Amino acid sequence: MINNENLLCSFLSRLEKEKTKNDYERDIKNFTKFLGKDFVHVTSNDCERYVDYLKGEILEKRIAISTAEKLYSEIYSFYNYLEENSYITYNYFKNISKPVATRNIAKEKIISWEEFDQLISVLKTYHSRDFAILLLIFTSGLTLSEAVNLKWNRFFIDNKGNTGIIFITKRGRRYVKVHKDVWGLLERYRGSLSKMVSQDNYVFLNNRGNKISGRWVRLVLKKACNEAKLDREYTPRDLRHTLAAYALKKGASSRQVQEQLGWSNESLAERYLYTIQQLEENAIDYLNFHLK
Repeated sequence: MINNENLLCSFLSRLEKEKTKNDYERDIKNFTKFLGKDFVHVTSNDCERYVDYLKGEILEKRIAISTAEKLYSEIYSFYNYLEENSYITYNYFKNISKPVATRNIAKEKIISWEEFDQLISVLKTYHSRDFAILLLIFTSGLTLSEAVNLKWNRFFIDNKGNTGIIFITKRGRRYVKVHKDVWGLLERYRGSLSKMVSQDNYVFLNNRGNKISGRWVRLVLKKACNEAKLDREYTPRDLRHTLAAYALKKGASSRQVQEQLGWSNESLAERYLYTIQQLEENAIDYLNFHLK
């Protein structure tokens, strides 16, 4: 007779990260609880019922589609392992479509130029550090983590006078261009600091001289959205989405945007295509944006 606990442990031992193991163990045990019986005795009907549960068809409260996709993938992977090692005769999840979360970026996450102009007016009244970090995220497409962990020694000037940032990643070096107006903001912010700044220092510091937190940046942007009387509160990630959408709309290639934003592949640009179609020419396209 098969010991289910040992079988589960055997499967989990194949996973490398401890957090991944914990997630799988929790979710497989929840699936077993849903079944009300040993997981090796699963039937095709059980699998269909579980996917209906994930889709919210037998729940009062619907599970987020991204969570449903993750749970399905975990259980599918587990049953593939059971089938490949002859613990079960067939993985019935193969016959059932996976709940799939859309990869499109919602249009609500793209800031209009009019809204951004309102944000700029508010941010200009803030601390030069907060203005600079949010403008850097928007114009260079940095993630929030990249921005708050940025050090001065990551900046460089090329032989044509362009300013850039070097990031060392698992895939090698990534070069990110910095808008000249934003570089001007950064230099003025650096000049405003009370003590000598080392190249090894973090760029954006709090009042105690430590790097600022991502939470602080999110709060600053939230406050600015409210003071600008925007219809919604945007996040630093939305600034990154906005850069990608407008750059692609204005003719940048998927490859160029991939390299600037550090995407794993060009196909991620497809998430913005339907948004770009909704951003076709209107009055604001006749305006040139330059920081003063």
